Amino acid sequence: MSEAPTLTTPRLRLRPPEDRDIDPIVEACQDPGIQRFTLLPSPFTRADAEKFVREISRAEGSRVWTIELLDGGFVGVTGLHSRGEGVASLGYWCAAWQRGRGYLGEALRAVLDHAFDPDGADVRRVEWMARTDNVVSARLAASAGFRFTGTRFEDFSQYGREAVAEVHSAVLRVDDDRSPQRWRCSIWKTTEASEFSARRRA
Repeated sequence: MSEAPTLTTPRLRLRPPEDRDIDPIVEACQDPGIQRFTLLPSPFTRADAEKFVREISRAEGSRVWTIELLDGGFVGVTGLHSRGEGVASLGYWCAAWQRGRGYLGEALRAVLDHAFDPDGADVRRVEWMARTDNVVSARLAASAGFRFTGTRFEDFSQYGREAVAEVHSAVLRVDDDRSPQRWRCSIWKTTEASEFSARRRA
């Protein structure tokens, strides 16, 4: 994949990370939730943010975006990472001070449009995976149309951190209906019910 192009939505701009993102990334990544559900270095330092912006986000096979409001306010980060043969994995996180406004769901719809566009990333399948206790990430994936594919234990190694965790996985194909999906999995039993019908947020 080449460098991520700039994408826009009614409220957001998605663009390649720049040095001006370093300070808000450092601030956002002090959040215990982001450190719990990702393999970012912990503690997360300014040097880590600099490396992410200047090196990791530009790695071959990845398209990474800073998500910001149209007026420039920092929201979070998302990215597509090639797995070869028309397949990419999707990752995302949102700064704590921007949650609850539907920004991440709006950004993911733009990224998925780009992923399946023949003039964009031109992939046929996007894969999602998160720890089984990451309810928010699962709800976002379900609301974006991802189909639940199962639960398993996964070995992770990234940024010098290693972990083994139980994860849920899901997939979205280029010809899938992207309406919100109803998943049957244990993650929903930790919330209101054993089934959750994800709904798009305005």
